[in-house]
Amino acid sequence: MNMSEMGEVVAYLLRYRSAERVPGGGRKRRAAREGQLSERDVCALIDDASDLEREALRDFLAGQGLRLKTFEAGDFPGIAPGSRYYALLPDPELEQPPLYTRQPVFEALKLRQESRSELAQWYLQLWLLMNTLLYTRYNRALSDVSRYQEATFASHELLDLLRDQLEALRALGEAAPETSRVLLEERGEDLNRRVRAFIDLQVRAGLLEASGASGEDASPGDIWQQTLLGALECEQIGIHQLGHLQALAEGRLAEETA
Repeated sequence: MNMSEMGEVVAYLLRYRSAERVPGGGRKRRAAREGQLSERDVCALIDDASDLEREALRDFLAGQGLRLKTFEAGDFPGIAPGSRYYALLPDPELEQPPLYTRQPVFEALKLRQESRSELAQWYLQLWLLMNTLLYTRYNRALSDVSRYQEATFASHELLDLLRDQLEALRALGEAAPETSRVLLEERGEDLNRRVRAFIDLQVRAGLLEASGASGEDASPGDIWQQTLLGALECEQIGIHQLGHLQALAEGRLAEETA
């Protein structure tokens, strides 16, 4: 793998965040597109790289605050026998460069002239509710990465949860947190549009993928499944970004039982 090929591998990984030698779940390999390698070629280049070339790739990614993790069949369900799954993840021990911004989130969720803090509120609410569907209702911890294939939800379920959340917030009246009151200013189809935009963001980031329809009222594209990459990233967030919340909850529990 020469420097030019390494650049093409990194460009592919930055776009899709993951690559599989033999895609699982019936997914077809991503074909080559203008200016970009195919998934088959990316995997072949990584597989065939020498130790020195792999080290150079690791160093290159580390300079951007990223780490390429490799998983074999048997590490997690869904990885086909003889396959290999490559996941590009932020390295929690490294600082993320300014290049990685939240701008795509703001642009996707923006409906009018909302401030960044208001859009961040919308994203946080939707992210927490999505994880209620992917984790809480399955009695699943963030560390339960191997259960990612059973973690599915329908678009309307996320929309219904959001509506319930806003009704509960509205019922608080003046007691509602001031920072959250902006969520009550929705109009018409705003909630539906924000949910669709949020799901599209997760799909583009490789954290969700369309699942087969199930149930009379479901159709292809309405059901979403967490990807292995999404489960790995949630586990990492739980360990490195939300760990203090676990400590806080355990402290409160100890006070209540004392």
